[in-house]
Amino acid sequence: MLSGKALDIIRACRFCWMCRHLCPVGLATGREVNTPRAKALLLDMEQKGSSAMQEYAEDMFHCCLCASCAENCETGYDPTVFIREARRKITAHGLAPQAVAALIEQYIAEEGSPASAEQAELLLYSGAQDTEAGREMQKAFGSLLEKAGIAYMTWEKEPPDGNRLYDLIGETAEVRQTAQKCWEGICASGAKRVVVLNPSSARMFRQEYPLWGLKIPAEIVTATSFAAELLHEGRLHIKKTDGKAAYHDPCRLARDLEETEPARELIRAMGYELCEMIQSGKLTKCCGGVVLDAHSPDISKLTAESRLSDAERIGAGMLITACPGCTSVLKKGAGKVEVKNLFVLMDEHT
Repeated sequence: MLSGKALDIIRACRFCWMCRHLCPVGLATGREVNTPRAKALLLDMEQKGSSAMQEYAEDMFHCCLCASCAENCETGYDPTVFIREARRKITAHGLAPQAVAALIEQYIAEEGSPASAEQAELLLYSGAQDTEAGREMQKAFGSLLEKAGIAYMTWEKEPPDGNRLYDLIGETAEVRQTAQKCWEGICASGAKRVVVLNPSSARMFRQEYPLWGLKIPAEIVTATSFAAELLHEGRLHIKKTDGKAAYHDPCRLARDLEETEPARELIRAMGYELCEMIQSGKLTKCCGGVVLDAHSPDISKLTAESRLSDAERIGAGMLITACPGCTSVLKKGAGKVEVKNLFVLMDEHT
């Protein structure tokens, strides 16, 4: 069953084209079924007995939940609400596509070991230790902390925070259990500040955990804002360079956490001329995301290439992003623009 809130949004969205031109998946594939309006219409038809769940099951997962539709809705509706609920319903009925079902099982089985040989007031949480881009980003940020003289601790194997599982099956017992274990690890660490590299993880800690009664006693700080703080304090000495670069705002950082400026300060501090993307800041266009890439790589490749084309059109030779997932997905796209992670680039400049 879908909630009353989800049904209200479905009725509002089913015949509305307001966000059609902003959906990154719909734009990349050119398929109407990939737009929020079409998903609402499919779900409305099922409620009226005109279609069956298996007919739309795959389509509900062809969405990166970037919330561009919600951000630009003049009437305040959020299609991601009914998409998450539909995914939960599809999974509960055993109708999730094979690749999605395998991914759900993988995420549920993931475990961590929140133990650290170091003890410090600052905990560095990657949120993407299981990816090459995440490990590279964590290493670079750790190097920046050491250069700034900041003591910190990390976990050898982080417990997952539940953000990827939440995107696939919504709020379920499995997601809450995953979040509970991560919350317990953070609380037990004794950290006073948690610097989070993955914007999706920071969003979970700040926005979802409190709703589930998991209030983290430490201050949750994004890596971009913490690095900007070190820059303002004069603890990072950055070598300047020349060149034109564009910044890709991660949607969870810009839209959900409403943070856009710290990364730009860091890029300018390195001497780059910043070329703004046509869709930037809170209006940023998602590149696809790691969850979509994990079960539908053909679609995420299209969304990544669409974003790289945006950077190429404004004459940027480099596209910089502050998210491990964005870094990973964008690097898979074919294009003339070089993709660099912000902190890896900063480490090279200090």
